[in-house]
Amino acid sequence: MKRSLVMLYPGFCNFEISALTEILAFQEGDWSLTTVGADRQLYEGEDHLQVMAQKDFTEVNPLDYDLLILPGIDNYHIPLEDPRNAAFLAQLNVSTKRPIIAAMSSSPVLLAKAGLLDHTKFTGGLFEETYELNSFIPKENLIREPVVSDNGIITSSFQFFREFAIVAARACGIKVQDSAFEPARTDRPYTAEELTFHLPK
Repeated sequence: MKRSLVMLYPGFCNFEISALTEILAFQEGDWSLTTVGADRQLYEGEDHLQVMAQKDFTEVNPLDYDLLILPGIDNYHIPLEDPRNAAFLAQLNVSTKRPIIAAMSSSPVLLAKAGLLDHTKFTGGLFEETYELNSFIPKENLIREPVVSDNGIITSSFQFFREFAIVAARACGIKVQDSAFEPARTDRPYTAEELTFHLPK
């Protein structure tokens, strides 16, 4: 079984990663998911949803996992001020095999603090002023595209959560159709037959 790890911190954004975790959930037991944080506690997201970190950083070696997921952050200053977050991620700054890293929206700031973006192209949902205020972010590696995949690190901004999920899943060897999580069509109504569902045979 392959293993995924979701990193939690105050103000994490659940919806930005939910399409990806949903894909993992439907892999018929091929993937497990564990939540981890600096402390084993409840973390309150930006939507006030509280999620328990099943393990703390001292209990986890991130190199033992196949996928590490970082949600976006409501206020990135809060997890950035806790040095344990960057220290945990810095363990991935190795030349040996490491997990696919999927970082959403503002969470690449934590990757940058850990030195993981020094030689990696990335994108994100950061304000321009963030780059000016945080010189450790290598802005010269910023690519202004919806999703950027480089050196095993996948980054995106919040409005492209669907595309982010598809790219990250495919990087993990999961087959996902281009039409996954498409918005409802507006050119014609749905028929009753299209909205009738059956158990898979």
